[in-house]
Amino acid sequence: MSKKSAWAGAVVAAVGLTVGGIAVATAADNPDGPPAAFAERHPGGPGKPGRPDKAKLKDSTLVVGRVKSVESGKLTITKDDGSEVSLTTDGSTKLRGGDLAGLKADQRVTVRVKDGKALNVALAKAHEQGTIKDVNGNNATLIQVDGLQTPLDLSSVSEKPKNGDLVAVTGTVSDGKTIKVEQLRQLPK
Repeated sequence: MSKKSAWAGAVVAAVGLTVGGIAVATAADNPDGPPAAFAERHPGGPGKPGRPDKAKLKDSTLVVGRVKSVESGKLTITKDDGSEVSLTTDGSTKLRGGDLAGLKADQRVTVRVKDGKALNVALAKAHEQGTIKDVNGNNATLIQVDGLQTPLDLSSVSEKPKNGDLVAVTGTVSDGKTIKVEQLRQLPK
């Protein structure tokens, strides 16, 4: 073994012991959690950006239904069983993809609730497949595989489908029956 190889091995060993010593010292400072070095370098550590704090969601429930009304500091939902629930809202209440003020009556939503307060609100998305018929400007009808007919609002779609096209649509239902299409994908025939 040459002197260069011996020195290189000694340097690698010293660096390894130093890094290992720092990790051990960090773990000793925080025995109940992951080492700080791990949390800083690896996604999913404490305080991961974009994720709700799990402690905040503990003991929360999910309410599914339609918006009855939205007022300053209050959101009223008509649940699927017909009962109503009034929830408080504040600046920390989040609406996925928008602002609470943009919610409208009869929109279908799912709401994460804790102690009577709405934590997170999400517009429920409709996903359907079928054949297009009766295209008239921004309106069309989707004949689903089971024969059900669903009215479509195509105002947000740049390339309109034609009668007979087989498609998959995703969007929101605002009036209880019409899908306001946000995404339309042609399917092979």
